[in-house]
Amino acid sequence: MRAFERAWFAKHASGVAAGEFALSGYGVADLVWLAWRPKPDEEDFSAVSLQRQLARRHLHAFEAKLKDWQRALQQAFRYRYFADKAIVVMPAGSEGGALANLEVFKHLEVGLWSFEAATGTIREHYTPTKVKALNAVARTRAIELLSGKIHLGKLGKEA
Repeated sequence: MRAFERAWFAKHASGVAAGEFALSGYGVADLVWLAWRPKPDEEDFSAVSLQRQLARRHLHAFEAKLKDWQRALQQAFRYRYFADKAIVVMPAGSEGGALANLEVFKHLEVGLWSFEAATGTIREHYTPTKVKALNAVARTRAIELLSGKIHLGKLGKEA
């Protein structure tokens, strides 16, 4: 998972991540990523402006499994309640069973990606589009929890 994180961060500079992210009632995601893009007219990247942006950006949750795609899918579907996108990540070469059942991923709107650790290559077999978290309250709780983990409130007071 750490190699996947490094590959993901190399491609996505604007965002905040947390590993082993637990939200009561929804499980523990291996990785969550809160993405945003600064507006062109924003002058700085202060904690206060970051806090405002966090409330309106996309939250991704990732579940990594070596082989058990069915369990990964079950877990990732639970993340759909608080995350805008939930993605199952499997090592390249072991995603065959999941690919054979790609229609199930599509029906549940859960993404399926594979990752080649040796090359850092992420392959998106299916990524849901135009989806939102199924529960807006849970999404807000997740963003607040993530914000607390990176101490945005404290940074905002210091700014």
